[in-house]
Amino acid sequence: MKLRPDLMPPVLDEPLVARLTILAEEIDCGHEEQTQSQVAAFNREAMTALEFIDFQGIYGGQSHDTWVRKVLATPYERRVADVTKRELIELARRMMECDGAEHEIDFWLSMLAINIPNERVSDLIFWPNEYFNDINYSQRLSPEQVIEIALNDRDAVL
Repeated sequence: MKLRPDLMPPVLDEPLVARLTILAEEIDCGHEEQTQSQVAAFNREAMTALEFIDFQGIYGGQSHDTWVRKVLATPYERRVADVTKRELIELARRMMECDGAEHEIDFWLSMLAINIPNERVSDLIFWPNEYFNDINYSQRLSPEQVIEIALNDRDAVL
């Protein structure tokens, strides 16, 4: 299923991503007092207000390129008033099947969390045993089941 642009990660300016990735690498591997100009340059170009500490440990969890793409995509993560159940299922499917780059999958998870006010939707996907409070729960849920349960639980809370 093709998703509308509102539900897709933004198309990014690749030269900007490349410049910011270099800056993020320098900051992540540098010392606070020696990287102040890089932090300022990153914030100016990315239109963010990050601090030195925000860059620390990126390398241990993901590539700098992926991290930069997530930072640049964050302003595009928003509630879509008329999102359909079918679109939510497609977001879940893409995420659960790793049907995209890491930054795209993270974007879709954020969009699910924003558009289904069920703060535990990620538990349904990654840790259903915790969601259901059943240590022996081993069933892998389908995208349709994840969305159905998340929407029903959301409606029960509202």
